[in-house]
Amino acid sequence: MKALLAAAALTGLTVSAAPPSQDDPALELHTVRFYRAASSQTLCDGFFRVPFALLDPLSRGPRGVAAYRVTVSVRDSADLELLTQSWAQTVPVATLNVRGASAVEHFAFAARPGRYTIQVAVTDSATGRVTRQAVSVGTYDAAPGASDLLLATAMRQVAAPADTALRTGEIRKGDLVLQASGRPVLTPQQARLGYYLELYAQDPETATVTVRVRRPDGSQVIAAAPQAVPIGAGGGATRGMIDLAGLPQGEYRLEVAVAARDSERVRLARFGMAGFETEAAMAAVAPAEPQDRFAAMAEAQLDTLYAPLIYEMTSDEQGIYPSLTLEGKRGFLRQFWAKRDPTPGTPRNERQEDFYGRIAEAERRYGEGGAARVPGWRTDRGRIYIKYGPPVDVLSRPQAGNTGPYEVWKYTRTRPLKYVFFDQTGFGNYALIWTDDRREPSRANWRELLGREAVQDVERF
Repeated sequence: MKALLAAAALTGLTVSAAPPSQDDPALELHTVRFYRAASSQTLCDGFFRVPFALLDPLSRGPRGVAAYRVTVSVRDSADLELLTQSWAQTVPVATLNVRGASAVEHFAFAARPGRYTIQVAVTDSATGRVTRQAVSVGTYDAAPGASDLLLATAMRQVAAPADTALRTGEIRKGDLVLQASGRPVLTPQQARLGYYLELYAQDPETATVTVRVRRPDGSQVIAAAPQAVPIGAGGGATRGMIDLAGLPQGEYRLEVAVAARDSERVRLARFGMAGFETEAAMAAVAPAEPQDRFAAMAEAQLDTLYAPLIYEMTSDEQGIYPSLTLEGKRGFLRQFWAKRDPTPGTPRNERQEDFYGRIAEAERRYGEGGAARVPGWRTDRGRIYIKYGPPVDVLSRPQAGNTGPYEVWKYTRTRPLKYVFFDQTGFGNYALIWTDDRREPSRANWRELLGREAVQDVERF
């Protein structure tokens, strides 16, 4: 039976221009595929661009907003829905007046060999108008020579094993974090383009990698000097950043050619270059970073922000907040995050942003239903996600034969760790039943709950 892994939207909102030649307010949807030999699965990163021309204002004025809801579903060739995900976004109303302005949304899944249909629907909150797009994706039935090409506008190495928090628009590949949007649009002042390509080889070898920029008609604009890239047994990756300052406005293709001992692989991906006028227009309407997010909040909103801090609080910080006045609660939250600010003196508190970004992501992914809904951050999967970040690999068994649905999360950033979540109710309520992490509890009867075949599945993963 085909298995599909978890999907996720990007935390927060990335506002950008559309590709220079694209004035059609249609959803642009595509995927980038990577192969995992250990599980014989294809990992798919999906991106789609939501043009703001599809939206009407919900409210007007300096703080006016527009809003939309996204629904993503994935079906197999038998039309069985294997995954559905939904989330909402708001955008400043001023951005609706910028020609070509759009937001990029991201989701991810992993699947066995086969063909899948991805369907995306965007509903404008003001009018109820729905815009849809669908694409068919084939997953690999064996290791290809190389993955699809993933482009990025920024790239950073993971600084330390504990550096697991992703910023808005980032995705992670091993120890590399990329600011990815599927089809990037550069600007004259942000003209660096990154690329990431996985290479799958049985034996160690050295490949020659050549990067070129081409126009849509195939004519070459830029060619970088070839580079020798060592590939270990089982595969590796090539990545880099190129400076495209001075490239005229328009649409282009980045080509990465990999010449190995017995083969040559060429992968292409599209990107755009916007002009100075687009850059100026986007800068003029960019939402300002709030100086004090707590100042205008009501007490109920403050309490909502406080509740998940149980994962961050020290013992001497516990028990203080509930007895405080409204202004005292604001002061507590300000001091709590000021002590944890990695860049004091700047408008942003990156650790606070990362934490609440994970809370929002846990709510989107792991909120559980039933008679009394459990917020995503309070579920076992949400708790592990918030504390340790996204897993490196996931084994998902939503339809597991004689046992209930279960998931296995694997982390390898410090030492190999597994977390097994089991849905004993059959209604999507996953509980942590076993882990080799001594900081987390396990159930003594976890093997009986899963059954022999499922236990073997977990042990092989």
